[in-house]
Amino acid sequence: MRSVLAATTAYPRIRRPSYDLQCMKVSDAQGLGGQAGASERRPITVLFADIAGSTAIAERLDPEDWTTLVSEAFQRINRTVERYGGTIARLMGDGVLAFFGAPTAHEDDPERAVRCGLDLVRAIDGLDASKHLPQAETFKVRVGINTGPVVVGVVGTESASEYTAMGDTVNVAARMQASARPGNVLVTSATYRFISPLVEAVDVGQLELKGKSETVHAYEITGLKEGATHTRGLAGVRSPMVGRDAQLDQLVNAFQVANAGQGRVACIVGEPGMGKSRLLAELRTTLERDENPPRWVEGHCLSYGETIPYHLVIDLIRSIIGVTETTDETQVAQALDSFVTANSREDCTDTCAYLGHLLSLKLSPDMKARISQMEIETVKRYMAALIQVVRAATAGGPTVIVCDDVHWSDIASADALLQVIPTIAGLPVLLILSSRPDRASTGWRLITGARDVSGDSLSEIRLDPLSMDDSRTLVGNLLSIESLPEETRNLILAKAEGNPFFVEEVIRMLIDRSAIARDGDRWVANEKAASVEIPDTLHGLCRQFGVTILEKLLEPKAP
Repeated sequence: MRSVLAATTAYPRIRRPSYDLQCMKVSDAQGLGGQAGASERRPITVLFADIAGSTAIAERLDPEDWTTLVSEAFQRINRTVERYGGTIARLMGDGVLAFFGAPTAHEDDPERAVRCGLDLVRAIDGLDASKHLPQAETFKVRVGINTGPVVVGVVGTESASEYTAMGDTVNVAARMQASARPGNVLVTSATYRFISPLVEAVDVGQLELKGKSETVHAYEITGLKEGATHTRGLAGVRSPMVGRDAQLDQLVNAFQVANAGQGRVACIVGEPGMGKSRLLAELRTTLERDENPPRWVEGHCLSYGETIPYHLVIDLIRSIIGVTETTDETQVAQALDSFVTANSREDCTDTCAYLGHLLSLKLSPDMKARISQMEIETVKRYMAALIQVVRAATAGGPTVIVCDDVHWSDIASADALLQVIPTIAGLPVLLILSSRPDRASTGWRLITGARDVSGDSLSEIRLDPLSMDDSRTLVGNLLSIESLPEETRNLILAKAEGNPFFVEEVIRMLIDRSAIARDGDRWVANEKAASVEIPDTLHGLCRQFGVTILEKLLEPKAP
């Protein structure tokens, strides 16, 4: 078979920041739809990035060379921020300020910002700056990120106004950037607690920052964890699954039919926070108790991936061949060759060529020739390669293929998977599509198409809000809270309307407001619990949510 491929230094206790601002501005506020004088408090994630040692480099370069180099760097920075749905607030000579969560908020803004920061480092590292730089000079970006409450709004007049973010959150992000090592991403604990399940990090400890009376706990992000996807829920706090036994039984029954060689499709549909991911985790745990557990394949849609062609398909292929987005390209190519060769009885040369092309691998000359000769039929070839690799995945036995968050799927992936569904009818495959009931999303075509194609072989599983009794059980399981006023407990249950995520976030807010404190192995409510205002909706809750110290509370106290 031919190959497809031809320790941290010490941080200073004090660093002088490049920016010392409480207020940074987003230009062209009118284009963002703001109204002068309007403002609101909301949590956002702030990212600062600048070119390390830029002043010294600029002194050694001709102004035109410096301008060319910085312009190319900013183009890469802008593209990266936009890809993750951030807003460029300001370009500042050799630096950039970006907001994630204002003016447009997403449920995963801290994750977007950190992924963006890591990609910024790679983007600048990939810039060929050697032709401009003096010998031994390096051109690297350093990134600082912080999450917390700010006041955002439009200030000025109708003829001249700007969208502005004000608050210490912005200032601390600037301090993080100033304290970061060149080529690295430094985040506060306020950001880290949201993304800790996703990233590899070095605990830098407490940093003393200019203008701050208290130290700030910081982490250097070194990369993404392989296969990590979950960031929702309370760190260190877990509850058994509540109120979803019937839905779990439906999925287990569907798998048993598939295990007999009659492929099945299951659609799990539910609003945000209804427990789709938890149900899938429970299914996997249940099936893996068997003596011969099935192969488990997962593809995850990105919240910013609707415009990234085939991003869901690519993630599925990675899962099938046993690699992740962080795996070295050489290892990906070897894994692809090995998997297809070992599990396919058909000629797999074209399959490897097209899957390698889809995975953006560097192709050998003969593979490139195959691709170029079939340019017109590329999509059909992609489909054939995808179908072949799905067949190969079942060579070792029954397989569960999960497509998570398909409401964020790109159109190309949705159409590709609709071509695959008829193939699984005669295979021991359970294909699970998990989605929100967003009929306007690009990925909803996959749900409706699966219904049409699968007919009676499709199981539809709807996750409705939890009952009052189940919600009460969930609260009790999440935290054994002593002294929580019954009135407060009932208010949480009433406003949650059976949404488990709302319950988790209200408890998180109570901890953040110091209304609940940890006492050894117990959680105890104090007098503040009765006076904390509980927002009416999940949206309102997320907008009020501030910086928490949950990670400190969960640390065992010294005896």
